[in-house]
Amino acid sequence: MRAMIISNPTSGASETMLGEIVGTVESLYDEILIRKTLGQGDAARFAEASGSFEHLIVIGGDGTLHEVVNGLMSLPKDERPTVGLVPGGTCNDFARALDLPVEPIEAARLFKMSHVQPVDVMRVNDRYGLNFIGVGLIADASRQIDPLQKESLGSIGYFLATIRQFRELDPFDVRIEQDGEVVHDGPISFLYVGNGAYLGTVPTKLPTQSFTDGLVEVVHSSAIGFPMIRQLLTQQLGLEHSSPEWVHLQMSQLTVHLSESQIIDVDGEHFEADRLHIDVLTSELTFLVPSH
Repeated sequence: MRAMIISNPTSGASETMLGEIVGTVESLYDEILIRKTLGQGDAARFAEASGSFEHLIVIGGDGTLHEVVNGLMSLPKDERPTVGLVPGGTCNDFARALDLPVEPIEAARLFKMSHVQPVDVMRVNDRYGLNFIGVGLIADASRQIDPLQKESLGSIGYFLATIRQFRELDPFDVRIEQDGEVVHDGPISFLYVGNGAYLGTVPTKLPTQSFTDGLVEVVHSSAIGFPMIRQLLTQQLGLEHSSPEWVHLQMSQLTVHLSESQIIDVDGEHFEADRLHIDVLTSELTFLVPSH
């Protein structure tokens, strides 16, 4: 069995850590090819060339994983290797959703006793994501996080940035369609479309959230002010206290029409758009996950 390792040195994957991870997994493989990223786009390019390997081990954070997913999705489904994820970033949200240890060496040790888990992939226009899509408050907050603050405070930095947004937050008009039927048409302060179960290291607490059910969680809100801050800080996306200002739906596909171009956040990566077509591709990738 052959494995490719994609390692992002800027996501905590030091030479020492890389050596320890290779030493941990080398007995599982006849051949290991190591690829180190030097800049944006490298992880995607390496993933595109991983079709002849049975396993693709990714050492890095959510940004590295996002690139890898987009690279893998350019391959035919039957040529995509199974992904072994070794968390190396700040949040590692999808690693948490997979119930992986956030300590890299511990995660690598699990490869010896793991099983293969199919995972849904979200297609967003011409790109792909695993964890979430954010518009409005969520996208603005993640863009405003100072990198040093993110490194030292983790999810707290995310929420500090979120609170700052209230000083300048204006609702925006959006039309959401499902199978051609309008399910919302009016102003909202944010839109969250989730496949994973964590946002900024904090569980979203949506009881129906699953990355294997062919559905995404769609949450939007028109709430502004202290009640919304309280909800966000405690991550009550599970809507334990129901409110007409919070809407939660499940969909396999949706189209989002924005009144003007907005910053869109897909797994922490940003682009601008005024229209999103989102659909769920069921069981498109496979990951190594802990055996329970």
